[in-house]
Amino acid sequence: MAGTSAPEIYFWRIKLDRLYVHMASTKKGALRIGMGLDASVNTKAFFKKRYPDFELLESHEVNDPLQETIEAAFWGQPLQEALKMDVACTPFQWAAMKAIADIPFGETRTYKEVADMAGSPKGARAVGQAMGRNPLPLIFP
Repeated sequence: MAGTSAPEIYFWRIKLDRLYVHMASTKKGALRIGMGLDASVNTKAFFKKRYPDFELLESHEVNDPLQETIEAAFWGQPLQEALKMDVACTPFQWAAMKAIADIPFGETRTYKEVADMAGSPKGARAVGQAMGRNPLPLIFP
């Protein structure tokens, strides 16, 4: 359509210790996190591969709530407030991510245990797939 603009995604990058964290949000909330040790990775290009039909704009301000949450999670500190998110996932993926978020810092669970926590005792493989597609891995580790 003529005169229609592409939806906007706002990106930002921070360095935590030796880890580079690429983050993206929309006006609705946190969208995706990417991580790596390579300083040469271009954050805009990183997200353009995943969202080719979106306009990508650099913005610390829009990503500030996500950055604060990432830093708290990275350093094992409690989150101050609920993070608004703009994440598309199935109801099961959401249940698995919420179950992962309930695991205390420093503890681990098997995919079977997470499936049980998510109300799907036979869903261990599905939990593995959900975590493989996890768009916010520092928030839902």
